[in-house]
Amino acid sequence: MGWTYNALEGTPTEGPQITAIAITFTGFSLILVCLRTYVRGWIVKAFGHDDWMIMVSWFGACVYSSCTIVQTKYGLGLTSLDDMPPENVFNFGLVQFIGAPFYVVGIWGFKMSLLLSYMRFFQGRYYTAAIVIAVVCTMAHIAFACVFLFLCTPIEKQWNPDVTWGHCAQAVPFYLSFSSLTMCFDLLVIGLPFPVLVRSKIPRRRKAALLVLFALGVFVTAIQIIRIQTISSLSNYLDSARAIQWSIVESNIGITITCIPTLAPLVKYFSEKTRTGTGSSSKQPESRYGLQPWRNGLRALGSRGNHETDVTGISLGDSTDRILDTNGIVKRTDVVVTRQSVRKADAQESGDLIEEELLEAPQHGSASTSV
Repeated sequence: MGWTYNALEGTPTEGPQITAIAITFTGFSLILVCLRTYVRGWIVKAFGHDDWMIMVSWFGACVYSSCTIVQTKYGLGLTSLDDMPPENVFNFGLVQFIGAPFYVVGIWGFKMSLLLSYMRFFQGRYYTAAIVIAVVCTMAHIAFACVFLFLCTPIEKQWNPDVTWGHCAQAVPFYLSFSSLTMCFDLLVIGLPFPVLVRSKIPRRRKAALLVLFALGVFVTAIQIIRIQTISSLSNYLDSARAIQWSIVESNIGITITCIPTLAPLVKYFSEKTRTGTGSSSKQPESRYGLQPWRNGLRALGSRGNHETDVTGISLGDSTDRILDTNGIVKRTDVVVTRQSVRKADAQESGDLIEEELLEAPQHGSASTSV
């Protein structure tokens, strides 16, 4: 029996190649989503809404990839329309109809995850811009999903060849418009943090690394351009195989690029573990980019000593300090000194710690320091 149901043995098809692409890219993005979940949930303990959103994105991409694999069994990938078994047309169209909205969920989800990540540290007009883009992007993708679902009247005309009455909108112009608009949203989301990063006061090496990571989003735009070219050459429903392949690649690459910046604490953890040996492997790494609950307040991960730090403008449960605030890092340190009998060595160590903290804080009482 050949790859395609009801087809003759040896009928040429690209079904196995499409299946391999779907499994490879979806599996790779799943690995990165799991690593991100481990980092944010267990290492830095700062799991947020953007992490939930990337899971939603992967779920949409996974369902779409699964529908594509099933669709190859009903004819997707056949090189000739004459080889398409008539009894497969119904299921071919039905599976494609089911998968289309999940593709929209997949590409919408990773954009929203990025925007929610930006909202952790954006202020002022950039925070407002992130909200506006998120709202417009969400409304546009809801509209896209509705068009996919209601492209034909009656709806079942999209997959049932026995429905000869009714009408369908022109699919190719819609697909081209849809791809062009999603490419514009990609560019907006990718480019939004660049002005903030360029004007931030973080170290140059770290700034360059962040800029490069966000610039990886250009790959998604390049895939969109290729996908638009394949859509413009569609002549029948079997020609959609190439466009569907690029759709799978696009959604999973978007998820991958969104996850990569969050894995820095994991890299740091293993690098420190390699340097210090297995003896200290039980100690969890601390990230400079997150906050975790500590006593009655928030403790800045990566901070020195046992002191409480109140980071202005961030509430419990938030996960990122304002490292990209264009006005600098605002931090207030309260030092409480009590008299007690200590050994000379302990006194010296405590004096060094307080001196180190005072160097970071202003010269008077409890105040704010702009770095």
